[in-house]
Amino acid sequence: MDLKYLIRHSENKENSPSIFLLHGYGSNKEDLFSLEGYLPKNHTIISLEAPISLPFGGFTWFEVNQEDIINKSYYKNEDDVDKIAEVIIKNINKLSTQFELNKSDATVLGFSQGGSICWKLGLDYSENIRRILPISSYINVFDYKIDNHNNILTYTSHGLYDDIIPIDLVKETILELIESNDNITFEEFPSGHTINQENLSSIIKWIETTNL
Repeated sequence: MDLKYLIRHSENKENSPSIFLLHGYGSNKEDLFSLEGYLPKNHTIISLEAPISLPFGGFTWFEVNQEDIINKSYYKNEDDVDKIAEVIIKNINKLSTQFELNKSDATVLGFSQGGSICWKLGLDYSENIRRILPISSYINVFDYKIDNHNNILTYTSHGLYDDIIPIDLVKETILELIESNDNITFEEFPSGHTINQENLSSIIKWIETTNL
């Protein structure tokens, strides 16, 4: 399955590093692409769009029913997450070949539902992804043991007042991950379910600090 996307090419036309953007539930490829002006000019920026359209508009990476939302059990559909993660990796590999990107320097930044997929990619596809940035997202570990995390370079952040995915739902798991992984940066911000200016500045600084 080929996903729709938006692209901003790097100033370096060949073998550039890349940042792939995964939007949240009910959003679209235009959402996170609005960040491209802040992201490094030497990176190719590609915003992917989820394949499942929603009746009220926007898209989702996998089905989430209203009961799941009310009970905050967003990511219990393990098979669906496995399938979409495989689709995303295939698209990343295909686009990296098509645009002659550096396959050793791919980054994935995801928000909310897209952020949960970042964690999945970090666990299962670390050979394809160098860095992940899951923002305001739930860690979907399923049957994994925490120590199976591949110690991939990770920046993750969450709003203290997030009423969509409460920070208490994810903080314990993140802190447990940090205990056994040196490459995880976790930050909290006085915000809700969003990326505020302070958070964005921190994201940009971390990307610059971890550039090859």
